[in-house]
Amino acid sequence: MINDQLFQDLSEPGYEGHAVSKYRLPPLDLFHTFEAVARHRSFTLAAEELCLTQSAVSRQIKTLEEALGLRLFRRLHRAIEVTAEGQLLFEAVTRGLEDISGCLATLGAAARAPQITVSASVAFAWFWLMPRLERFGVLHPDVDLRVLATDQPVLPGVGDVDVAILFGSGQWDGLEARLLFGERVYPVCSPAYLRDHPLLHRPEDLLDQTLLHLEYGKPSLGGVDWRTWLLRQGVGGQPVRRGVRFNSYPMVLEAAQAGQGVALGWSYITDPLVADGRLVCPVERTVQTKDGYYLCASGEAVHSSAIAAFLHWIRAEVTGDG
Repeated sequence: MINDQLFQDLSEPGYEGHAVSKYRLPPLDLFHTFEAVARHRSFTLAAEELCLTQSAVSRQIKTLEEALGLRLFRRLHRAIEVTAEGQLLFEAVTRGLEDISGCLATLGAAARAPQITVSASVAFAWFWLMPRLERFGVLHPDVDLRVLATDQPVLPGVGDVDVAILFGSGQWDGLEARLLFGERVYPVCSPAYLRDHPLLHRPEDLLDQTLLHLEYGKPSLGGVDWRTWLLRQGVGGQPVRRGVRFNSYPMVLEAAQAGQGVALGWSYITDPLVADGRLVCPVERTVQTKDGYYLCASGEAVHSSAIAAFLHWIRAEVTGDG
């Protein structure tokens, strides 16, 4: 028989003027203890999880059984067994706790600052994106931006990536891609290097220079390397001097600025360096490819206000409207 005295009920005398409780239940902490005991099939393990003594757990279970008028566990020699009634209650309590936990997780996620993960090549992230991020932070201080710099292209929707800057034709299944800019490649060196090599004027003059190569086991940025660039200028010979090879484009540009040789410059990276005089273009020839750099996101992601704000911001940066 159910023991009404152990139920939380505001309809008893002394509660006049108060609303009557919708649910007549024993104290809810008893269900928390019951769930732990039933899940572990052990008073000892439940006590450890709840940071209680074993005797306190045992008393709470006894109180709950008395309140419900039901036997929830069978005490065996060195174990306990959940009764049929206890199993039904365990399943109901578990569903309730899982619903509460899921609701709290949803509320917590909604309360946290929105996070965007952006994937880009190391060169793009280092030279183009990073110097501009402060402006995005000023406009959207509530957005937590994470940059994944990798030369292995990661598409939006893979892992935590929401937005990617990808090089190619702009055709990726399931992605919305908008062209940021095309690719223009030209030689660059330091002003000091050019002063020391005054005969460097024409594409064929590059064969007698120290060429700085980007080489890291796969085609370099956009597939343009020195051999490709020279052939596009009608130069088919071999360099006379030994070149220097790097597996990182930031290292290539550091070497060029230090006067160690001539590098290939990608316009979106090196145009600002040429404009402020850190690099010069010794040969006024360029190679332009048919591909370009695209801002990509999945069709579902663009409905996020934070992602939409980032996409709008980066397009404005490219057009100069930021």
